[in-house]
Amino acid sequence: MNKNVFFLVFFLAAFAICSVSTAAPAPVGTPTRAIQDLDAKLDTYKTGANLSPEDEEYNKNLKKDIIHGTFDVRELSKLALARHWNERSQKEQDEFVQLMTDLLEKRGILSKEQGKRKSKSGNVYNITYKGDKFLNAEKTRVLTRTSVYVKSEDIRVELNYKLVRKPNKEWMIYDVIVDGASLLDNYKFQFDSIIKKHGYPDLVRRMKGKLDKMS
Repeated sequence: MNKNVFFLVFFLAAFAICSVSTAAPAPVGTPTRAIQDLDAKLDTYKTGANLSPEDEEYNKNLKKDIIHGTFDVRELSKLALARHWNERSQKEQDEFVQLMTDLLEKRGILSKEQGKRKSKSGNVYNITYKGDKFLNAEKTRVLTRTSVYVKSEDIRVELNYKLVRKPNKEWMIYDVIVDGASLLDNYKFQFDSIIKKHGYPDLVRRMKGKLDKMS
């Protein structure tokens, strides 16, 4: 995975202590509101060199809540495997989704911790919410656009999300696009290359090996 892409999936932790937005909260149930709620959750992530056991537990639970409650890992997995997804049994699909979930949890939390340690004390970043663009006629898929600016670093990043509306009407993220670099496309390219050259079992073996190293 492109480390810069994943680093920015949890962008809040890369530079700042808290976010600032002058925009009013979007209506409940809209894609933009789902992203605003995510940003609010990320603002509560505990940082520092000497976190208490309670803070560590809070971060652990927050990470799980975000991965399981905000990201549609099954949709990401299905689209990332593309044609290879339908070639897998239900058991293989479930195993792959679990592997993806575990990897996202491990990579996400490490990126946040590393980014926080490098940030300047008191850094604040500004988020501009730029609206939603539906991607299909049924209005169940949408591109939600945001722009993130860190004044102290003079960095502006276009951070966009693709979301899918689930049967329970909640919007879930299945792709994150940072300055045009797509998390989903990056996965799709890597997975397809490995499967074509070495087969699907080798992809699973590599993912498990990476997870073991992270653990």
